[in-house]
Amino acid sequence: MIESWLFVFAMMAVLMIPGPSNALLASSAHQQGIAQTAKLIPAELLGYFYAINLWALIIHLSAPVWPNLIHLLHFLSIVYVLWLAFHLWKSTHLQQYNQKHPSIQPRELFIASLKNPKALLFAAGIFPYEAWETPLNFVSVFATFSLVLFPVALLWMSFGRAILSGKIPKIKADLLCKGSALILILCMFPVVFRFFS
Repeated sequence: MIESWLFVFAMMAVLMIPGPSNALLASSAHQQGIAQTAKLIPAELLGYFYAINLWALIIHLSAPVWPNLIHLLHFLSIVYVLWLAFHLWKSTHLQQYNQKHPSIQPRELFIASLKNPKALLFAAGIFPYEAWETPLNFVSVFATFSLVLFPVALLWMSFGRAILSGKIPKIKADLLCKGSALILILCMFPVVFRFFS
C-alpha cells in the first residue's frame, strides 16, 4: 500500500491554484449558478483522469529507454509550480475568462482539464509511484483525487462567483491569491523532497 499520504496536501494546493479549469468553473457559476455548474465537475474529473494517466503511460513507457525523463519531469514540475506561485501574486484572469466564455459546456471543461499542465504535475511529481503498481492503489489514489477535486471545485465556484459579482473587494481577492501562492509553495515540499532523494 502507499507509504505516505502527504501527497494529498500537495494535491489540494495544486488543484486550488488558479488555472483554466478553475476559471471556467468560476465563470460558469457566475453566469449559470452553482447548482447548474456543479454538473460540470464530472467533465473536469474525466479530463484530469485521462491526462494524468496519459502522462503516467508516457513516463512508464519511456523509463526503460530514457530513465532520466522522470527526473526532468520532476524538475519541470517544480519550475512550473514556482512560476504559478509567483504568477498568483498578480492574478486577474477571472474577468477575462468570464468575458470570453459566455456559456460553458462540459466539453470545454473536459478539454481545459485535459490540456491542463497540472496533469503532468500530478503524474510526475505528486502522485506516489505506487499508484500504478496495483489496481487497489490506482483506485485508492483516484478516489482520493476525486474526493479532493469536488470540494475544491465547489470552493472555486463560490469564490469566483463572489469575485465576478463584486461581492469581494479586489484587495481581498488579491490577498487570497497571495495566500494560496504561499500555501502552494509549502505544500510542494514533498515533491521537492522526492526530486532530491
